[in-house]
Amino acid sequence: MPTSIMATPSEPSITPSTRWELVPQRSIRMPEKELTLVDRCILVTLMVKAAPLPQTYFTNVAGIGLKADHRRRLESLDLIEVTEKPITLALTDKGWDRATEELGAEPPKGAGTAGGTLYVALDFLRRLIDHSGTRADDLFRMQINRDEVVAPPPVASSASPAADAVALIRQAYHELAAKPGDYVMLADLRDALSDLPRPEFDAALVTLNRERGVHLVPESNQKVLKPQERAAAVTIGNQDKHLVAISS
Repeated sequence: MPTSIMATPSEPSITPSTRWELVPQRSIRMPEKELTLVDRCILVTLMVKAAPLPQTYFTNVAGIGLKADHRRRLESLDLIEVTEKPITLALTDKGWDRATEELGAEPPKGAGTAGGTLYVALDFLRRLIDHSGTRADDLFRMQINRDEVVAPPPVASSASPAADAVALIRQAYHELAAKPGDYVMLADLRDALSDLPRPEFDAALVTLNRERGVHLVPESNQKVLKPQERAAAVTIGNQDKHLVAISS
């Protein structure tokens, strides 16, 4: 009886026309890079001030330990723009959106007592914004715009000499600055007001420094200062200030 031979199934041949069915792979979204508490404080400060700020403002006025790696990280994430001489930080549109997210957010790990209190205040601002129906950027810019509208024009005839000096400095600043909030060297202001005695000039700067929307700061890179710029500085709080910005 002939022996039957069972054929072994052959492997499928692969030809150029063979179609392969690819199983769709699930797209993997990389998580957003976590911002440190300092990063968040920088964004919130820029949002609340609603104006570009020099690096020295964060370290000398706000008490925020802003370092180069913080600045580079935020810039690489397109959250801030950085300009030089002096080093100045400004929020981008994306930065405004990211800063707004901090309103009502939970305090990050390690925020501590001060950080926890900050986020309590930010939550209040969020509720205020929700109640008023005002956008966050409009709310923080509102203070500046309101001051610009209601600020009375300087009246030299009825004002005191100190008020006259303040008004003159304000006027000279706005003539020198490209726009409100830009930083102007005190040396340039002194040149523009060369007839104003230095004691009156310095006293007026001290008065201006107490006003909302006025920032007197030192040059962050002292090596770039010219001799006349050093000489034009005003000393406030045992620190030489070389630049002034007036946003209101």
